Amino acid sequence: MTAPRSLRELFDQVGLHTVPSEEGTVVMEMPVDERTTNTAGGLQGGLIATMADVAAGQLASIATPFGFGIATTDLFVRYLRPIKVGPARAVAKILRTGKRSVVIQVDIHRGDDNELAATATINFAAV
Repeated sequence: MTAPRSLRELFDQVGLHTVPSEEGTVVMEMPVDERTTNTAGGLQGGLIATMADVAAGQLASIATPFGFGIATTDLFVRYLRPIKVGPARAVAKILRTGKRSVVIQVDIHRGDDNELAATATINFAAV
């Protein structure tokens, strides 16, 4: 694998992609394989956080008046259980939109049983 030249190329290398979803949400999936797992065989925690941030950012950019003029100001992830079978699925939904900010919740589910594996809250500020 060669070093990615862009974030899009990096996401393609790890298999992070958007899937069809209901209006008002963004859903992304990532495979759980040798490219994305830690030494215990679970999806690496930093990739879970990245999944949450990217899904939330996509939703914020299309569902708010801020467009792409946003920046992550806070990201909190609670890891609940390992994801050893994929794909991992991140579902983003808006909790609150303010005058210059938006708060989004992202739930990450395991592919084998659809159990909630992690949940994240991400705040974005208009820039």
